[in-house]
This record gives sequence, structure tokens and C-alpha cells, in this order.
Amino acid sequence: MQRPWGLSGPEFLQLYWIGLALAVLVAIIVRVRVRAGHSSQPVRSLDMDELAYLAGGPRRVVETAIARLLTAGELRTSRRGTVQATSATSSLNAVDRAVITDSQRYTNRTVSLMIASVSKDDAVTAIGRRLEEMGLVVHPDVAKSALRKGSVLLWVLLAVGVVRLVNGLAIGAPVGYLALLLILTGGLVFLLTRRGKHVRTSKGNSVLAAARTSGSSRLATSDDALYAGAAGLVLFGGLAVYPDLAVRSSLLAASGSTSGGGYGGDGGASYSSCSSSSSSCSGGSSCGGGGGCGGGCGGGG
Repeated sequence: MQRPWGLSGPEFLQLYWIGLALAVLVAIIVRVRVRAGHSSQPVRSLDMDELAYLAGGPRRVVETAIARLLTAGELRTSRRGTVQATSATSSLNAVDRAVITDSQRYTNRTVSLMIASVSKDDAVTAIGRRLEEMGLVVHPDVAKSALRKGSVLLWVLLAVGVVRLVNGLAIGAPVGYLALLLILTGGLVFLLTRRGKHVRTSKGNSVLAAARTSGSSRLATSDDALYAGAAGLVLFGGLAVYPDLAVRSSLLAASGSTSGGGYGGDGGASYSSCSSSSSSCSGGSSCGGGGGCGGGCGGGG
């Protein structure tokens, strides 16, 4: 059996390397373009729920609302990690109402089930659409389609390499280097087609970075009251940085997740000092119901 395309082993490997470099370049360009964020709409000031979505997607919006409602006393939590509404208030925003409605619909609702359910509510998905219109986030379907198209050359190259490998095995030719190249190609396909569930654009990353800087350096000013308290911490870091240790433990035990972000994740490292220092609070959930970092353990809102 003759080799396909009439190329010797070294010639094929040389062409394969060139093709691999071009395919990787195309995939990287596609990833960059996906995150570029093309929108003529100006970026306005974002509210707490919009910033939460930008930081961690739909899940973070619900987590922030839960923290906000716990602080306001509209929700209470148990040691088992279940949450229950204490009252219904018409002045709550759309996301808060969705959380309250969900907690009232089920008895002893767990945090994990609540987050999964409310994340799909129209009040939350509408936030995502607004951020997409401002060019701050990318719709998951758009990102998935773009990355799939960008990886076409890699898949074609992989298929060609597999054909060559099979032919080499059939004629007893050495295929060790080619096998390693195919493994490398497969790894690159995996890495370059991965995407987070929540994809921010470059502009979205800039807006979030500015919000983090504002939230960590000017919490005492009236303009930055948005970032004060438990909800302000959860907005950037998720339930893992909820300031009240007892409440945080029950919430995390029930949710089983620290809610990472999209590309790179959002650890909320800037607020870890507040989270760790909150263990000195002696009032149970009073730290969560107070001002968090901004207002101290006992200072109510």
C-alpha cells in the first residue's frame, strides 16, 4: 500500500506543523473576536443585579438577591441550608420577587434548587439581554457557534492526521511522531473550543474591573452604597464570601458550589479579609443582616 498524497514521513510532518500553526491562529482569532464585544450602545451605570450578572452570570444574580433578602429580613435560612420567605413585599425588585415566589412555592427550599430555578426566570434572563445589547457579555449560543466555526481547521487537520496514521500502521511505517502530533492536536481542540457558561467581552471585563476597584476603595461614600453589606460582597465573590460564618456555611453546604465566573472565574479575593474577619461577629446572622464590610458587624442597614 502506498502513502496517500505521495508525501514522505518528514514532508508530511512538516506540512502538518504548518497546518497546525495556522489552525491554532484562526481559533485564537475567533476567540478574541468573540470577546471583542461589538455594540454601538453606550455603557450606562449598572445596578447591583446587572453587575452581579457581569461578575458571575445568572447564578450570581440569584446569589446576590438571596444575600440582599437575608440582610433585609425577607428570607431566613436554617442549618440545613434551606431558605424560607418571611414576608412578601411589593417594593422588591423583579429578581427579589422571583426569589420570594420560588421560596413560597416550595416548602424548605434548598439554595441549590432555588438558584437553578430562579436563574432561568425572565427577570434574570432580561438582565443578560441588556448586557448583551451593551456589548458586555456574549450570549452562550453565539459563543458556542463562533468557537465551533473557529475549530473547523483543527478538526480537518486531525482527520487528515488520523488517515495518515492508519495508512502508516497498514504499511508498517513509523508513526510515533505523528501519534504525538495527533494527541497535541486533540488537546488544542479541547483547549481552544472550551468556553465558560458566562462569557464576558473585553469591555465587560473593563467595566467589572472598574466596579471592583470602586467597591473596594470607596465603600464609605454614598455613590458606592451599592457595594456595601453582604450583597455587595456576594456580588463579586459569590456565597463563599458571605460575611456571616454560620449563614455562609449553611448556604454553601446546600448549594455545593462556590459559583465561579466565566473566563477565569471570579474569586472575590479583594473581599476575603472581610469574610474572614466576620467570624468575630457574635450575633449569628446579624453580620449578614448588617452592613457587611461597609457597616461592620452590628450596623444595620
